[in-house]
Amino acid sequence: MPLADEIRALRDHVVADLNAVHDYYADTKVAWRIVRRAVSAGARFAVQNKVTGTVTTHESLAVKVSGYVVEQLAEATFQQIVSIFEDFFCQLLRLWLVAYPQGLAGRKVDFREVLDAPDKNAVILLVVDKEVNDVLYDRPAGWFAYLEKTVHLGCPTAEEIEHIAEAKASRDVLAHNRGIVNKIYLSKAGKLARGREGQRIQIPQNYHRETWELVRKVVTDISNAAIAKAGSVP
Repeated sequence: MPLADEIRALRDHVVADLNAVHDYYADTKVAWRIVRRAVSAGARFAVQNKVTGTVTTHESLAVKVSGYVVEQLAEATFQQIVSIFEDFFCQLLRLWLVAYPQGLAGRKVDFREVLDAPDKNAVILLVVDKEVNDVLYDRPAGWFAYLEKTVHLGCPTAEEIEHIAEAKASRDVLAHNRGIVNKIYLSKAGKLARGREGQRIQIPQNYHRETWELVRKVVTDISNAAIAKAGSVP
């Protein structure tokens, strides 16, 4: 499949995944509103979680709903959004480097790995995977600097990169520090940091929506620019 078609397929798949995440977020909020209305209308129940033993009644569930939506639901889907973007960036870079591996000519590979590879294409994939992994160890600013140096897309903007970096920092602190702002988050988020050390990071509805919109736009912009570029590289 031509590179442009591979990138187009990747873009469409990622956009569909982003839409599905936001649909789940929005539909789940609607479902909880329906439950609240049912309880207000007189619904009564008691359900036991067979795993934890916790018994939830119509009264306790009404109290839990706000935390479920504002914290668990928002945080879980926000982390999905950022993870989808990271995977997109990784796949796009891998597609490009496999198609145009000349820039990796100076990359050193352990000779044992070369001997174990069945053919030249396997060696190329090996080198590309190592390169992509090394790039992803850097911060988002480094990702986009590498992408621009390699592919010359002219996007995203510096402001968009800063917001992507803050979103990733928020995702990282949720995943690795129980959502508590620390020095690592403050360093990664820079001037866009949304909390002070020791505070719990928040994912309000407007921030959740703005992050989803930004990721979708950046995915589309990068993909379209790469599709156009793919047909012009000698």
